[in-house]
Amino acid sequence: MKIFSETTVTRGDLSGVRCNRCGREIEKNAFGYFEDYISFSKTWGYHSQIDGEAHDVDICEKCYREWTDTFQIPPLVGE
Repeated sequence: MKIFSETTVTRGDLSGVRCNRCGREIEKNAFGYFEDYISFSKTWGYHSQIDGEAHDVDICEKCYREWTDTFQIPPLVGE
């Protein structure tokens, strides 16, 4: 005989995203998906002035375009 017990599971659901540059909340579209944005994480290594720190960044499309417009060498764009 199988005996079952109830278990409550808590999970984290992404409820919001804010652009680290401008602070704007990145909205969800009609289908419940967030507008497009770039998200990256970096753990800084040895010989860095911020060695061992882990940085997580989310940037909206508008800020990404403004930011990359300042690059001496623009990002490679492909399909």
